[in-house]
Amino acid sequence: MHWGHKIIIVFIVFAAGILTLVTKSMRTRIDMVTPDYYAEELKYQQVIDGRREAKSLSAPVSINQSPQSIGVLFPSEMHGITMKGNVLFYRASDSRQDVSLPLQLDENGLMLVSKQRFHKGNYRVKLQWEAGGKSYYQENFVTVN
Repeated sequence: MHWGHKIIIVFIVFAAGILTLVTKSMRTRIDMVTPDYYAEELKYQQVIDGRREAKSLSAPVSINQSPQSIGVLFPSEMHGITMKGNVLFYRASDSRQDVSLPLQLDENGLMLVSKQRFHKGNYRVKLQWEAGGKSYYQENFVTVN
């Protein structure tokens, strides 16, 4: 084989490799933390204030697991108070597995969520709620097993 043919073969293999890389990169799914990242960044001061208010509570909100459910338990001073807000179970590896729920507490300040809604793995639990004219925010980590 002539050396000129070898150079042409190398260029063809190189071009095929580049085309393969471009095709794979175009098909790769990239999840951002949130689709409206810039709008969320502008509201970050509210998160800072909410964290400060949550630290002033007698105890943090606790996340517990049983074989069937995940329990979100609020401290005693939050029992019996009208609260509104939501709980986001954020899955960093795949945003399609995020679970967002409105707060629905029982008289003991407990919210139970069935484990059937979750895939096994790590979640960041983002709690945002309002009670008594104050806004609260807390983050926890939980591994659903």
